[in-house]
Order: sequence, then structure tokens, then C-alpha cells
Amino acid sequence: VGICGTDREICSFAYGTPPDGSDYLVLGHEALGEVVQVGPGAKQFKVGDLVVPSVRRPCDDASCVPCRADRQDFCSTGDFTERGIKMTHGYMTEFFVEEEKFLTPVPPELRDVPVLVEPLTVAEKAIDQVWKVQERLPWGANGEGKTAVVLGAGPVGILGAMALLVRGFRT
Repeated sequence: VGICGTDREICSFAYGTPPDGSDYLVLGHEALGEVVQVGPGAKQFKVGDLVVPSVRRPCDDASCVPCRADRQDFCSTGDFTERGIKMTHGYMTEFFVEEEKFLTPVPPELRDVPVLVEPLTVAEKAIDQVWKVQERLPWGANGEGKTAVVLGAGPVGILGAMALLVRGFRT
């Protein structure tokens, strides 16, 4: 389990909400897991596979278009839950149970770095939205305008800068 500024803020009671009926919140939203058992409906994973669990879970509102499209990071109601942050215990436990759709496979050779996946997803979602905006602009089609400024030198900022550099941005 990775520990970051979010966990520090939760421990200082700046935010963080335990699940209903619990007076505590298990931390841990950045994690690497090893599959030790699979349920009868499991199709993608087998015992021994390495996985990174995602953090955010969709809300239950039938009219929330982003959540119904598995884009819960864009939830329009704010009623999403987050493992180790908001209304759901995190991964800082000996074992956790998770649905397959919320797990991403990790190649064994990357075993030492998958806790960086969660902060990288924050940067990747931002870059995805930047591309959508760029496509509407006159230079979007020919690759001009690939200059980026990254503010912040935490994990999200550093990983975001690296992701932009790999895509050819002057960063």
C-alpha cells in the first residue's frame, strides 16, 4: 500500500469518511494485490496474478450518465465512494475482496512500481481531457501547440510531466 498526501490529510481529519455503521476508516487507496482466491464468476484473473485495484466506485443514481458508463471519476451527483477515502474501507489490510472490473492486471516485472498507478491515473485522466479540448482547436490535428506547464512536484505532478514528455510535449 502506498501512503501519500491524501492519507496524511485524512489522518489530520481534513476529510475522509468511514463506511456507514463504522467509527473508523481503513486507509489505503494506492495498492498492489496478489490474487489468492477467485470467485466462481472470475474470468480475467487466476491465483498468483498481480493486480492494482481502483479507488472510486460509481454512485447508485440511475440518472448519473458518467457512473452508468463506468466513468465514475466524472460522477455528476458526488455520491460516489472511494476505497480508503470516502465511505468504503481501503486496502491497508492483510486481505481484501474486490470485483474484477475494479482490478487492473500488473506484469510481474512491474511489481515494485504499481502503487504509482493511482496517481498516474489522475494525470492520465487530465491528459485525456486535454486531448478532447485540443481536438476542437485549429492546431489539434497537426500536433502543434504541444507545450505543457505542470504545477506541483508531488507524485501526480511528476508522473503527469513524465506522461506529457512521453507524448512529445515540451514540458
